Amino acid sequence: MTKRSPAVRRIQRSLAGVVLLIAVVLPAGLAQAQATVFRFSDTHTEDITTSLEGCLPENLVGTGTLTETSTGQVVDTGKVFTVRGVNEYDFHLVFPDGSYVQSGLNRDRYVFVANPPLTVYNVVTQDFRTIYAADGAPIGTLSIHAGMHITYRDLNGNGMPDPGEITAEFEYFRLRCG
Repeated sequence: MTKRSPAVRRIQRSLAGVVLLIAVVLPAGLAQAQATVFRFSDTHTEDITTSLEGCLPENLVGTGTLTETSTGQVVDTGKVFTVRGVNEYDFHLVFPDGSYVQSGLNRDRYVFVANPPLTVYNVVTQDFRTIYAADGAPIGTLSIHAGMHITYRDLNGNGMPDPGEITAEFEYFRLRCG
C-alpha cells in the first residue's frame, strides 16, 4: 500500500465526507420544490503519533494532538447540490527531545457542486507550521500548499467518477522546509 502524506489523506477525507453528506441529504432535497440551505459545524480531536513529513528525520516520531474544526454550508435546490466549507486544523506534536511543532494557518477550503450528470469538486490546502526547540525558540518551518480538482459527468448515475467520465482532473502538492 502506498504511504500518503497527511495532507493527501485530508483531501481524501474531505471528498469522502462530501460524498457521505450527499448520500444523506440529496434524496430528501429532491422531493422539495424550494432550495434548502443549512450550515454545519463539527469539531473533534485525535491523539496522534507521527513524524513530521519531509522536514525532520522520518525516524523522529512524536506524540500530540490534531483538532479539526469543520464549518460550511449546504445548498440543495432540488436539482443542484452545493457544499462549501473549511476544515481548520490545530496541530501540536512533541518529540522525545522536547522539541515540538505547532501549526499556524492550517486549513482546507473546498467546494462540491453536483448538477447531474455534471459534478465538480475542488479543494485547496494551506498548512504552515513552526518547529521549536525544547526551550521554545523557533528553529524551522514547514509549509504545504496542495490542491485537487475533479470534474466528471456521471453517465451511469452511481455518484462516483468512473473511467471515461472524468473530463478534468489535477492535483498538486508542494512541501517547503525552512
